[in-house]
Amino acid sequence: MFNKTSRGMIQTTVLLTPEFNELRKQHHITLSEAVKVGISILLAEKGVMEYDNRLNIVRQVNLYKQKAGEYAQKAANLENGKSHSK
Repeated sequence: MFNKTSRGMIQTTVLLTPEFNELRKQHHITLSEAVKVGISILLAEKGVMEYDNRLNIVRQVNLYKQKAGEYAQKAANLENGKSHSK
């Protein structure tokens, strides 16, 4: 089912298995991001268009920012004597 939104975008429904949904949440992947990247990769594999590496670079930068924050928190925990904190 597709619905056109006021911004000219298409709104649709996606069904996921509980396992995929849990992994998506654990790794902070939005459904919009998953669909955009997935469609881009599939179109590239079919030779319709080249895969936009910019999307991949943006995803990697966001991942590195997230990891940097996690490591900064771990470092702060170590400095404060909380070496077993997550």
